[in-house]
Amino acid sequence: MLGDLTAKSLDILHVVLPNLKKIGVLISNNPTHPALAEVAKHAAETLGLSAERFTAATADDLEASFEAMRAANCEAVYVVADAYRPAMAGVARKFALPAMYQVDVYVRDGGLMSYGPDLLAMPARAAYYVDKIIKGANPADMPVEQPTKFHFLVNLRTAKALGLTIPESVLPQADEVIE
Repeated sequence: MLGDLTAKSLDILHVVLPNLKKIGVLISNNPTHPALAEVAKHAAETLGLSAERFTAATADDLEASFEAMRAANCEAVYVVADAYRPAMAGVARKFALPAMYQVDVYVRDGGLMSYGPDLLAMPARAAYYVDKIIKGANPADMPVEQPTKFHFLVNLRTAKALGLTIPESVLPQADEVIE
């Protein structure tokens, strides 16, 4: 799933920024992130883009990571999902780097775009499993589920602030457009 999710996210980013050549892939010190950065790098290469990994282990490292992306001539950022960092969208705007997030909260905070699982649907599915377990189901016998509902958000205010025009072909695909 993550490969498809990443590929679609980067494809949307490339449609919005058709002259895009290089992206920064922002990860944290989460042990799963290096593998996810490799997925993003591979997805970028299939679009003819180069991708370089940058790490912001803590929220205090965000500015240095975005500064390093700017210095490395990254033209956009793909942010791998992690614990919420309230300053993230503001730092991306400060460095004028369009960012695609896997979590929609950043778009609501002023980030450009997100494509990822519907986080509000996940607790409902978790409650379904809890109910089954309380009624005696063995967790080891229960299937592992992947998210099935995804949301694509676009923030037009941020696009305008970055001097970007979101193509008309992209807007109808969005589940939510922030104006």
